[in-house]
Amino acid sequence: MEPSTRATLERIGLQLDRGARLFVKNGGIVALSNSAILSTLGEEKFDVSERCRARESAPGTPWARPGSTWSQGRGSWSQARGSWAACPAAPLLGAAVNTCREEDLKAVHRAYPGTKTWQDEEGIWLLTESTVLPGLRQAAVFLTAISYSQQSAKGWGFWASSITPAAWIGPRHTNFPDGSICAFFAEDGTWVVGEPLTDLIDLYTVWALRHLHLQVIGWWPGEQAPCHPYERLLESTETEYCGCGSGLRYGRCCRGRDLARDRVADAVNFALSTGGCVRRPPRAVTDFVSGHRSRPPARSDLFPQEIPGRQWPGRE
Repeated sequence: MEPSTRATLERIGLQLDRGARLFVKNGGIVALSNSAILSTLGEEKFDVSERCRARESAPGTPWARPGSTWSQGRGSWSQARGSWAACPAAPLLGAAVNTCREEDLKAVHRAYPGTKTWQDEEGIWLLTESTVLPGLRQAAVFLTAISYSQQSAKGWGFWASSITPAAWIGPRHTNFPDGSICAFFAEDGTWVVGEPLTDLIDLYTVWALRHLHLQVIGWWPGEQAPCHPYERLLESTETEYCGCGSGLRYGRCCRGRDLARDRVADAVNFALSTGGCVRRPPRAVTDFVSGHRSRPPARSDLFPQEIPGRQWPGRE
């Protein structure tokens, strides 16, 4: 990582820890509201500070988001892995609903150029890229499945570049057991199906930036919500915010009590409640993002209550 990019990441991480306002620019570039970057990187799209409460470890249904191209001077990740041929959309039920969805997709393409979509009357897949930070040598790639019939969505994040294969972003702040993005509590109403997809993409872009900060700097910036004692001990550093919601650092809040508990019993309880403590993307999702299959996974594999046997348009 270039020194200037790392410095920007450190600065944003510190400000996230202080509750600063963030903006996501077109192309998926995260910047502070008082940053000089704002005047040079395109149209301001979304202030995430009011809607995203950064409760990334929450259980429950994840909501997903698309991305864009990464940076000037480098080829796009899509070009590096081959062309993504978006299939024609099947007719959607209801002219008004169809028009609303089409306008929403147009907004996504304006905000995140290069987004690819596959859709039918039951739902939609989106494949998108997000720059995250200027000068970053990798893009955040999001694969998103939205089910209209169940009014729910799932998304997976990957890091990818023109010279490296796609690498899953996780396991922290992803859902058990399928490793899908968990950027906020679904029950908080931060984003729900029917609201602008660009809002969802922006929230996931900030989630990817936090993961990048964790990877490079070594700690998760801002609030989080790993509420189980075993999960807190397993993943949280002493300087991160405690997952209990107190607003205190973990080392000065629940860590002492967590250490004093019966950790074997807590580990067993946590494993039973999460299906084995394992988080990983479904093979079909990884294969698709990696370019080993030409169409998205069967939606019935991700949303089991949907109509069985439905295939996404495309070819193997």
